Parts: sequence; structure tokens; C-alpha cells
Amino acid sequence: MKRKKIRTSVLYSVIAAVLIALLIFAGYQALLIYLPQSNELREFVSLKEEAGIKDIKASDVISGSESSEETDKTPLNKLSEKNDDFVGWLSIEDTEIDYPVMKSSESDPEFYLHRDFDRNYSYSGTLFIGEGCNADSDMFVIYGHNMNSGSMFGSLDSYKNGSFAPEHKDIVFRTPKDYRVYRVFAAFQTKLVPEDSDEFAYYRSVGELKRGEYNEVLENIRKMSLISLNDVPEYPEQIMLLSTCYYHTDEGRFVVAAYRIA
Repeated sequence: MKRKKIRTSVLYSVIAAVLIALLIFAGYQALLIYLPQSNELREFVSLKEEAGIKDIKASDVISGSESSEETDKTPLNKLSEKNDDFVGWLSIEDTEIDYPVMKSSESDPEFYLHRDFDRNYSYSGTLFIGEGCNADSDMFVIYGHNMNSGSMFGSLDSYKNGSFAPEHKDIVFRTPKDYRVYRVFAAFQTKLVPEDSDEFAYYRSVGELKRGEYNEVLENIRKMSLISLNDVPEYPEQIMLLSTCYYHTDEGRFVVAAYRIA
């Protein structure tokens, strides 16, 4: 009986030791993931402060408080001088989305997938405009990582909530040339599809669009939308898509669609 108790005690000790080791390992792995993310987030905050970029409401842009003449003199020019891949600054009021947007060469469109503003390696990467389009295209896509911490586009899927979208419908995109406001009209789940597939692939429908192409894209987006909003764009109003990874299926994506109103 005594030996049996000793064996049981040893077994419990071994199990406890294994569990403690697993907890330590899990904590270490969490630090490896979240510490870099935290540091990278602080770098974006520092970048914004150093450039002198101030918070702005979409309503101020819409009302004309910020004129196009004033935007030519904004601190955004400082960021363009620091890195000529810089396109603009994207922000959504009352969310964590408040970041620079980049555009690299067509030969390496995903350069900023794991690069920071200064072109150094970054786990979180930097928001970037994708292949085949730019900030002045009829339709363009801004890509960002879906971070577990909620940074970058980690909170983008909040738009699948019908009550969230109406309260965060306006997106501000400031460029060295102008201040813009885009109004959300759809949010949908989708996935990457094979090259020979007839399924709608939003990322292949970017660039310059003729009226028929525009209306077809719009129809597909609205048909896939998880939310119903009254605002609907009309040709040739510019469309901006915000895209991030999503895990409802293999190669899943979550996309928010908005059109320019100012």
C-alpha cells in the first residue's frame, strides 16, 4: 500500500512538472509573438507623432474644414520624403485602424507584407495597396494582417456586425495630395480562388473599370455582403476595398467595401 502511494505521488509530481513546463513554454511562445507586435505598434505611434499627423474626423473632411490647399502642406509630405513608397494614412474613428499605407513596385507587390515603414523586417507588416492598382484607380485594395492582438486589420471583421457598420461607416484616407472619405456599403467573406475559376475574385477586379465591369463588380460585392446598408455607389464613384485573412475556410478573406464620398 505504501509503495502504491509513493508511485501515485511520483506520477502526480511528473504530471504537475509536465503541465508547468507546458505553461512556461506557452508563455514563452506568447512573448515571442506579442512583444514584437507591441513594439511594432509603438513604432507606428512614434511615426505618427514625429510626422505631426493629427487625428481627424470624417465629418470635418466632409464639411470642408480641411481644404485641398491645406492638405498640400500636411505632415504627410514628410513621410513621402522619408519613404517614397508611402501613399497615405488610413484611419477609422474609434478603432485601432490608424496606419500608414504603402505601395511597392508591381514586380514585388507584397513587399510590405512583412516590412515596416523603414523597409525592415516586421512580423505585423504595413498596410499596402495591392497588385494592379493604385490610390487613384477606379477600384483598389488595401491589404493588412489579421493580427491576434487586434492591431493592423485584426478588428476589420467587426464590420460583419450589423450594428457596428452604421456607427463606423466613414473611413478617412489622407494622401499628400488630398483628404478623402470613403463610406462603407458592404462587408463579405470570401477566399482566394484558382486562376481558371469563374468565381468572383475581388483582387482581380481592381484598376480601371468600364461601366459594365464596374456594375458587375458592384453586383457581386452586394450579393456577398453580410450586412445591409442604404448607401450604394454609382459609376464612376471610386471603390476602396480593405482586405485581411479570415479563417472560416482555407485561404479565407474578409473584405470591407467602401466608396469615395469626399
